[in-house]
Amino acid sequence: MLLIIPLIIIILALAVIIIIASRHVPKVASLETSELPEAREAQLKSTLLEARLIRKFDTFFSRFKKITQPIQQQLGRWYGGGVKRLKRLERAYRLQGETLPDSNKKSEARATELLEKASLALEQQKLVDAEADYLTILKIDPSRSEAYEGLGQVYLARGEWDAAQETFEYVTKQWPQHDGAYAALGDIAQKNGTLEDAKDHYLHALSINNEVVGYHLDLVDVYLGLGDKEKALSSLQKAQQLEPNNPKILDRILHVSILLGNKPLAEEAYDKIVRVNPENGKLEDYKKRIKALK
Repeated sequence: MLLIIPLIIIILALAVIIIIASRHVPKVASLETSELPEAREAQLKSTLLEARLIRKFDTFFSRFKKITQPIQQQLGRWYGGGVKRLKRLERAYRLQGETLPDSNKKSEARATELLEKASLALEQQKLVDAEADYLTILKIDPSRSEAYEGLGQVYLARGEWDAAQETFEYVTKQWPQHDGAYAALGDIAQKNGTLEDAKDHYLHALSINNEVVGYHLDLVDVYLGLGDKEKALSSLQKAQQLEPNNPKILDRILHVSILLGNKPLAEEAYDKIVRVNPENGKLEDYKKRIKALK
């Protein structure tokens, strides 16, 4: 409505100018040099008045534009934000075909039941069922962060990176201490090849919860991708502190130690692997590589 009013005023003003001009153009055309000075003076006054009127309109519209421009910009921002919110709502309810959640229909027991069902569906890669269940949970109880996280995992499984990123970013804004959401953003950044962003997200997740082995191992991959073997080894050692006999961690420590040329550490990791996982098919190869180290 605020955008229509200035347009109407502009149209009306232009109409007034055209009418005034059309009335006097014939008179100007019909004037002869032999006309009385009084007539020429009257005509001149009329022309000056019209020019003054036009200048006033110009001044008015300049001021009016300055006044309404911030309003128009704000309306544009509101409109853009509204479109984004509508798109998010459309996505959230496209499978449901129902109205916005009714707070009177909330049921904690029902939401908990659906959460278990959705988690199982996600684990079994029944992504359509999982998505439908997570959306239903959010209609029952929009405060369930687990449902948003599960929904984000569904989008990750589908390869819908933009939708997944939007979902996890929403989680981090609503629940700033949700380490899993930051780790998921790290996964997305790593998938997109933006390793610095991935590193920041994983470090943020670890600043909230440093006892998740997976976060440390994800960070190892990022550091290796960035060519920082020392920090990769440091992350592996932190992961080993959490799970000292994890064969996967020991194997990676041995591998990175060889890359760094750290023979004592490589030998230590090798001995632990022999004790923990003597059936490891890489042992003979590792033994030869360690022997080649100076």
